[in-house]
Amino acid sequence: MADAEKKRKMAIRVVCYVLGMIVMAFGIAMSIRADIGVAPGGSIAVAVYMFVPLTVGQCSALFHAFCVIMQVIITRRPTIRHGLQLPFAYVFGLMLDFFYDRLDLPLHTIWHSIFFLVAGMVIFSLGIRTLVGANLVLAPPDGLARTVGNVFGWPMSKSKLAFDITATIIAAIITFVIGGNAFMVVGIGTLICAIFTGPLIGLYTKLFPFLDTDTK
Repeated sequence: MADAEKKRKMAIRVVCYVLGMIVMAFGIAMSIRADIGVAPGGSIAVAVYMFVPLTVGQCSALFHAFCVIMQVIITRRPTIRHGLQLPFAYVFGLMLDFFYDRLDLPLHTIWHSIFFLVAGMVIFSLGIRTLVGANLVLAPPDGLARTVGNVFGWPMSKSKLAFDITATIIAAIITFVIGGNAFMVVGIGTLICAIFTGPLIGLYTKLFPFLDTDTK
């Protein structure tokens, strides 16, 4: 009976994890389509996407794979969790492309863009919270942030902030060097996401404790 209960709880965690990934991909696709600056964590992938013959999902998957490689280099010890982040990168890239290709937002004014950016942020923050609650495999950028935090003895909040700032700067440099404009993917939307994503995830934690589907 105990084994059956554990299997049931694990199944719930897996289902919630997949749902969280889908919700996060949809929200991120919407925030990108809002076209006023992307969330810091996805800024490098979108910056590269603008200049290469790849889809936004493929660029995201490659960036996520790079984050996994950096984790292995830093820790000097590849683990199963590192390996499991690679399927996440691939599947998430497919989901991102699926939603990105199908979203056609009516961006007639800046207020429309802000509305869809905020809506996307509200949605992908819920997806992130669901993923975290399942406690299976971190998204590769978050895994890299945690690895860097472990090296320097930083809490996840500090290491994630450092990661987001670094990613935003790199994205701005990429678009400036190649496209001559540092604000092609970095904009007011980037600032909005940087300020409010963390508090939104905290709010979901308080409002929806059932999202913690870990068996522990």
